[in-house]
Amino acid sequence: MRTPRVALWIAAASLTLAAAAALEAQITVPSTPPPTARFGGNIRATPTKGPLPRQANGRPDLTGVWLRQGGGLPKGDAMPPALPALLERMKRLRAQDDPQANCLPIVWPRGNPYPFRMVETPTHIFILEEAMHGFRQIFMDGRSHPADVESSWMGHSVGRWEGDTLVVDTIGYNELSWLDGAGHLHSDKMHTIERFTRKDLGSMVIEFTVDDPGAYTRPFTLIFNASLMAGQELMEYFCQENNQDVKYIDAPAPVAR
Repeated sequence: MRTPRVALWIAAASLTLAAAAALEAQITVPSTPPPTARFGGNIRATPTKGPLPRQANGRPDLTGVWLRQGGGLPKGDAMPPALPALLERMKRLRAQDDPQANCLPIVWPRGNPYPFRMVETPTHIFILEEAMHGFRQIFMDGRSHPADVESSWMGHSVGRWEGDTLVVDTIGYNELSWLDGAGHLHSDKMHTIERFTRKDLGSMVIEFTVDDPGAYTRPFTLIFNASLMAGQELMEYFCQENNQDVKYIDAPAPVAR
């Protein structure tokens, strides 16, 4: 009774294999492998030489696509002690709590391997992030921070020029972001000062000072180097909000170990 069924199954399988072979014969594989220079940590900025470009008003021109590198949190005694309440929060962290793993914003000073674009208008400077499609707006019209600033991921930023350096003052952060991938946290009292100094055509130094009396015993400063990605554009970044893999990242966050 079973023999005819087996024969039919073998015949069907043979036809399926034959169809697959015919389909494979129609597929052409490109001889040139896909590029790898713009994927995640492989992104590189080609060194660009030249004098510091200036706008018509004489100020440095910061516009362009930039790649930020370096600037991790200070090591050892250079990193100020965290207050007890913050330590307790960090001890409870799991790796799956990382905002980046949950498609949430990557907030400076946390580093990421994706470029950003600076755009300047008469009243604003915008920083467009490739990662998570994030963006920041810096008010350049002389306003102050509002007295009742509403907490947000990126905070409320006002900027001014000091010579050739753009100084950005930010308050109003929520306490949901991580300062690094290890799980160092901050409070909603965090106040940051960034100093953007373009040195020449292809390089910029970003000095980032964090003053958070609700989390650390004293301020600390990070230094980033940014390189111009001449002729490059930001690419689409897609992160699936309903990430089904997060529940499997079940381990203490590095800072909690």
